[in-house]
Amino acid sequence: MENRNEYIDFTKYIKRLFASRKFIVKCALIGAVVGLGIGFSLPKQYRASITLAPETEQKMGSGVSSIASMMGVSLDNSVDAISIEMFPDVVASTPFIFDLFDVPVTFERKDSVINTTLLEYMLDYQKRPWWNHVLSSPFKLLSWVLTIGKTEQQRLTIDQLDPQNLPYDERLVLNKLREKISVQVNKKNGMTKISLTMQDPLVVSTVVDAVKTNLAEYMTNYRTSKICQDIDNLTVIYEQRKLEYYAAQKEYAEYVDANINLVQQSAQVERQRLQQEMNLAYQVYSQVASQLETARIKELEAKPVFAVLEPVSIPIRKSAPSKLKLMVVYAFLATFGAMLWALCGKEFSEYIKENF
Repeated sequence: MENRNEYIDFTKYIKRLFASRKFIVKCALIGAVVGLGIGFSLPKQYRASITLAPETEQKMGSGVSSIASMMGVSLDNSVDAISIEMFPDVVASTPFIFDLFDVPVTFERKDSVINTTLLEYMLDYQKRPWWNHVLSSPFKLLSWVLTIGKTEQQRLTIDQLDPQNLPYDERLVLNKLREKISVQVNKKNGMTKISLTMQDPLVVSTVVDAVKTNLAEYMTNYRTSKICQDIDNLTVIYEQRKLEYYAAQKEYAEYVDANINLVQQSAQVERQRLQQEMNLAYQVYSQVASQLETARIKELEAKPVFAVLEPVSIPIRKSAPSKLKLMVVYAFLATFGAMLWALCGKEFSEYIKENF
């Protein structure tokens, strides 16, 4: 058999591209125009962010330790808390997103200032590209036809909504907010950055600050829930023991006043018994009071501290869409498609005709 050297003739493909240069340029221009059209059709997006300092376990300060030592109690410094690496999961959870629904937001629309909640803003004031209106028109018409003759259902208020069983529109809002909120945690230094993208600069800054506030409240409630329950229980016991001590003290004082001149042994024995009961009631009362103060100090120590390194600010420039990027991307795709068609489009079309 003869060995024949096979090679690719690149000059043939270069000639095809050169011959189709006008077609390629036209496709590139059309792609650029399409990209600009999409860029102008998409609603503007604004991005705001806030950076928090690493949140660590609280250690007992010298002031608190000295107060505790004066009381004769020992404080446990251990804190059972959610790790900062779990912040993204906490923020993305359904209860956390649902709590953002009633955040008050303010924005301008057609020379008027509108005050509403975040849920109403997401449902009624979101801008959409024109093709969304075109594609949804048949479904809106069908929905309108089906609702003819039926009483219009009123939208549920936030207090009436169940986070685990949301209506369709509210569930879409929850999923959109979950996608828009971004929480990035640096595992090395613990820096936490909360970012959000929305269509209004004032709304996005308000919601980002609300996310930070709700996250701080969530962590505070998590860390202090057990201690607060202990404080409530100890407070009830403290009031009971205080009343018992006051009653024993009053009974002892009344007995002493009534029998001050008696020297019988029975009177002395009764007096010692009442005094011992009063001292015992005081010891129990003092011990419960000490435990209550210890729990209150633990509550203060367990509260997390969120130091804001970079506060949120109202964005001035939009973050998306980038008309230049869209123009370049669509021009590149159109140019690539035109070149691909110029190189093998004719052969491919002839192959299709011959075989099919």
